[in-house]
Amino acid sequence: MFCTSCGAQAAAGSAFCSQCGKPLAATQSAVSLDKAGSQPMWRPGQMAEEMPDGVKGWSWGAFLLNWIWAVGNRTWIGLLAIIPYVGFLVAIWLGFKGREMAWRAGGWQNLDHFNRVQKNWSRWGVGIVLAVFVLALASAILVPVHMDDERSTVTDGTAYDDFDDILPATPGTRLERGRFNSDAVPLSASLNTSAGILKRTKDADGSYRMTVSGTPLFKGEDAQWQFPVRSFNQSNGREAILMASSGGRGNSCDTLFFFLLVDADRVSNTPLFGTCAAQGRYRQRGDAIALELPKTGGVSQILLRNGEVIEDGRTITLDKLNDPAR
Repeated sequence: MFCTSCGAQAAAGSAFCSQCGKPLAATQSAVSLDKAGSQPMWRPGQMAEEMPDGVKGWSWGAFLLNWIWAVGNRTWIGLLAIIPYVGFLVAIWLGFKGREMAWRAGGWQNLDHFNRVQKNWSRWGVGIVLAVFVLALASAILVPVHMDDERSTVTDGTAYDDFDDILPATPGTRLERGRFNSDAVPLSASLNTSAGILKRTKDADGSYRMTVSGTPLFKGEDAQWQFPVRSFNQSNGREAILMASSGGRGNSCDTLFFFLLVDADRVSNTPLFGTCAAQGRYRQRGDAIALELPKTGGVSQILLRNGEVIEDGRTITLDKLNDPAR
């Protein structure tokens, strides 16, 4: 206890200061009674050494709700959490020191009252963060699915939205649609076709070639990176097999595509095409196949019709730069 007049330290229980002789004020006690006179009230400015056990510790409420918690607990320095970049560091600091600062701010009936209030702040903080996380996760899952469903709504006899122009509805044909992904692991190196088993084999010299029932189909420098992605059934027992291939030959693309056109007598290939994207969507109506591949600023549409590949309205001709068999 200290004298409020001269500042000298006085012995506990003394009524008068031993230095100046003036009465010692009862208000110097760190603990006073509330208005009812029944419970101690911890006042602002209480000394750190008088802080009881159970005050210090981590506060989830102060960390997660930071500036909101600071306003509710009259810890105004916590408003620094609003400042960009600095805010996260302030939130961590509030997590470690928030309970102590809130205790010093005063207004607590006792330690139990303080702990009950801080526990409620922590519960609200954790609850709000979990609710936001669940909503964000649900949005990330449901919104893209909903958007895709909106675009993929097909009524009987109506082609898929953006494919109306290049894949028109015709009587007696059914629209099939789906997705393809050349990054799917593992993609098989072989496929049963109407002409036999399509397979990638390795020669004794370490080179690769594509074969059908053991008969060499073609041998190219990209053969070791070529995989069948999906087979499309055609009329009269024919097939169109979508193949993935590395860009190769100086092309910066990781993935390009081409079709193998298979019937019982022969197998031929189309030119390479693509946007470097490894996945996309397909639509098939009859023998016509339309692909949609994402690209910078939009999508690219590829149409396979009568053995020709048309990319964004332009027919691709086979040459030494886009021939997957070379």
